[in-house]
Amino acid sequence: MRWLGTFATALIAATAHGQVQLGEETKVGDLARVEVSLTLQGTMKVERDGKPEALPMAATATHAFAERVEAADARGATVRVRHYEAAKSAGDSAGERTTRELGADRRLVVAQRGDVGTLHFSPDGPLSREELELVGEHFDPATLPGLLPNKPVQANDTWAIAPDAVQRVCLLEALDKADFAGKVTAVTPTAVTFTVAGTAEGIDNGAAVKLTVSAVGTFDVAAKRVTNLKWEQADSRAQGAASPASEVKATITLTRQPLAEEPKALDITARAKVPADGKSTALMTMLRYTDAAGRFQFVYPREWHVVGRTKDHLVLRLLDQGEFTAQATLTVLKKLDVGAQMPVDDFKKLVMAVPGWLPETVSEDGVVPTEAGSRLYRLTAQGKQDGVAVQQTFYHLASAQGEQVAVTVLARADKVAKVGTRDLSLVNAVEFPKPAAPAKP
Repeated sequence: MRWLGTFATALIAATAHGQVQLGEETKVGDLARVEVSLTLQGTMKVERDGKPEALPMAATATHAFAERVEAADARGATVRVRHYEAAKSAGDSAGERTTRELGADRRLVVAQRGDVGTLHFSPDGPLSREELELVGEHFDPATLPGLLPNKPVQANDTWAIAPDAVQRVCLLEALDKADFAGKVTAVTPTAVTFTVAGTAEGIDNGAAVKLTVSAVGTFDVAAKRVTNLKWEQADSRAQGAASPASEVKATITLTRQPLAEEPKALDITARAKVPADGKSTALMTMLRYTDAAGRFQFVYPREWHVVGRTKDHLVLRLLDQGEFTAQATLTVLKKLDVGAQMPVDDFKKLVMAVPGWLPETVSEDGVVPTEAGSRLYRLTAQGKQDGVAVQQTFYHLASAQGEQVAVTVLARADKVAKVGTRDLSLVNAVEFPKPAAPAKP
């Protein structure tokens, strides 16, 4: 009771003149439960038959997770461990509906703050691109402290929001300019109501982005936390190497409540999977791709982006710091009999007859060492594709069981050095299904 009286006295003193300390204090062991919901409406801009066309698009998403601060510094949490109860989205673009949901074996996720953005990974293994987007592209409560002035405020006080805080909260890879400000609209002994508004321009996945934000939030004085936020954002994005142009409006609502007890999903046993220093291993940051028909799978670095897929084709683009560097097209070829392989000369004839391809020189031609049981043949040539100077590398990967894929990697002549050996690493990661074990007698 004495503690309660002391707390009440301090609270009254803090608000006696209408002033409250508006800032979050983050420390290791902090626990919270977060819910985030999204609704989005807009248009995706594409080109059909040489003419621009705007296709309607809409999406919804819901996320619910508990999180624990594992490491922190003066700027706030540097590592958070999250367990997702729910993470799913549904979208409709031009009548095509898609749904996504975080896999049950990837519900434990680490959010590690970096120099620019936040790295998300699962200590249980590589995420798929769709899973990464689910956990890495929703509104991040870790960015909330950067929106606050961290000083005593009263009604109608305003403050400028730092550019690095704008970049993080808007999920931009690079920030060109920003003009964000906060304002206190009401102060009571228990809560502060504030607004955030502004505009920003930057880069996301290599595409130029212009956005406008209007938000209102509630700061709980006793908890020293932002507990509610409604964030409205209008987005204009230019076409990028891995995404189409778009115009969208999104509304995000967030609730966050402190947890008094550590949930079992985040107890010391569950957190034992997280690296001791909070940092990811190389494998944890990789992504995984599994063919829908089960014909192949591979793990790959995040700079490769899937931009197209059909029944027998998969197209990826390599973005180097947001810059389109190369394109890889994987084609599933007809399965051969066990032990059979396409002759190298037949593969050469096939790739050299690609429409629009005029080879000039060949720099590599031969078998590349790979895992036992598979053969990898590579042919690298320089020439012109549809009149543009390029280098193309053609790979043929075949298993002892008769599975085979062809991978064509195309890069403009001035981008070849940036590709380096990343194309070979991508192809070498492709795995075919393991042969069934012989039946026991």
